[in-house]
Amino acid sequence: MESYGKIFVVVAVLALILVGIFVYLFIIDMKVRKLEKEIEEKSTHKEK
Repeated sequence: MESYGKIFVVVAVLALILVGIFVYLFIIDMKVRKLEKEIEEKSTHKEK
């Protein structure tokens, strides 16, 4: 019975790690989109 409670701890830790990874990737994606937009704006200003 003791191992029954440990599985919930393992699942909770894994879920926390996965949530952290997804949040990190989301933040990185937002920063990349912002940089891509800035590069696109600069390239359109040079063409004019």
